[in-house]
Amino acid sequence: MKQFRQFCISFLVSIILCPIALADEAAVTPDKLHISYVRQYMANNRFFDRLNVSGYAGQPIDAQVRAGRAEAKRQYDWVLKEYSLYESLPYLAFYVPALIVGGTALSYKEAISEFMMTGSAFSSVLVSAAIGMGIGLTVATAIPFTMNVYYGIFAPKLAEENLILAYGAKKAFLDKRTQHYIEDELFYSFWRSPGGEALSRLQKILDKALRLPFYSKELVYDEEKIDEALRDYPTHVADRLKRFAHSELVYQQTDSSIYDSHYPIYFLGVPGTGKTYAARQLAEAMGTNLAVVNLDGATIDDIVGTPFESANARAGRILDAIIARTDSSQDINHHNQVLMIDEFDRLFISGNEKSKDVLSFMLKLLDPSNRSYYSPYLKTEVRLPDTIILAGNRDIHELSAQDPELEAIASRLDKVVFDGFDSRAKQKIAFEIMVPNKERRYRSAGKLFADFTLPESGYDMIHDFIETDQDPGLRSLEKYISRVFETFAHGLAPKSQITVGNKAEQWNRQPVLAGG
Repeated sequence: MKQFRQFCISFLVSIILCPIALADEAAVTPDKLHISYVRQYMANNRFFDRLNVSGYAGQPIDAQVRAGRAEAKRQYDWVLKEYSLYESLPYLAFYVPALIVGGTALSYKEAISEFMMTGSAFSSVLVSAAIGMGIGLTVATAIPFTMNVYYGIFAPKLAEENLILAYGAKKAFLDKRTQHYIEDELFYSFWRSPGGEALSRLQKILDKALRLPFYSKELVYDEEKIDEALRDYPTHVADRLKRFAHSELVYQQTDSSIYDSHYPIYFLGVPGTGKTYAARQLAEAMGTNLAVVNLDGATIDDIVGTPFESANARAGRILDAIIARTDSSQDINHHNQVLMIDEFDRLFISGNEKSKDVLSFMLKLLDPSNRSYYSPYLKTEVRLPDTIILAGNRDIHELSAQDPELEAIASRLDKVVFDGFDSRAKQKIAFEIMVPNKERRYRSAGKLFADFTLPESGYDMIHDFIETDQDPGLRSLEKYISRVFETFAHGLAPKSQITVGNKAEQWNRQPVLAGG
């Protein structure tokens, strides 16, 4: 009984002392603490340095992206298990000698028992304390060891897992400076000091960076498609645009190392004369996108963006335009889009300092040898599309006549004059495009408008308007057709209410207009 009492006292002492001995190795943690440790481990060991998909270079772009994502997924799944294994090693180092000592003690259990019975009280206490300490250490380390084994099998997912995989998929296409920014200043910084603000910043930056253009899409010149798209334009305009589109496609196939002048083209015409429509049709006929940047009222910060850390941080109009046709960071964007810079002439007539800064920037940007700019938002160089169209309402060649610096750039630009549409072209556009589109829009409202068709009298109203319309563009015609549809659709409107989505709203006998 005496020996048993001594053993119990020694065991309790060992339980009290054991947490102190293992204070630095305590691993009994909830999922959140385990995730925090995993993030620290990934940051300290520079997780993204493990990703290597160099063997896929030369393959189609989508194959390279899939390979990058698969490699990121493989390394990510492994590092979650690797951390648990790494944390288990100290406990394994304890258990091996503990098993040896325990096995030896078991072999000599009779001798140890006899020693405790015949030895002095002090000796018995020492032996009991040693046994108690051994049992205490074994119990104390069993829990964290078991938890590490559990997390090695059932590793909790990180909230940023999709961001890790998305970045891994496209890391190889980003330049080294951008990689450094995303990894060191975003991912590793967030992993060392997790927080909602840091995660939000990471998400927003990646959303822009991974939607940057990564490759040159194969484009095909489709003259029949261009002819169809430009059939309502004057012949001299359509022919000039066809030659422009063809030369741009040829230029993109040439050796880029050969220096050659490659300046934009200038679309001149009053609003509504079809400049933007023509640019869009050219882009579609070439098989690519149209990115539109409007310079009206823009400052240099509006154009190039501001650092993410600044107040009201923004990516900039150019960057937003280049990535506008991508829905998410999963999309694969391409370089050879058509970039249209609208309201370019406003830079020539505005005398304020903000416009001068934008003009100076644009003149440098349009130099054939300098078709990229530094984005403070992404901290990287952003490449401009190869094909650039400038557009404005005034002749910049005349506006620049008194300024040698402006005249130098204007003289390099070939212009296409959009004089507008004659009544014949307007009739075709109105009755073959505008009216059918408007009818489809109204029919999409369903119910009373499911079979809506503009009556013959509506066609007569539009015809008469075109015969007297003095606007060379299509803006006044578009507005008039909208009013005609409003007039006839109003006769079908319910007099009490209209249902929008799941909510019935009272309209108090106002006209019902689909889409506003």
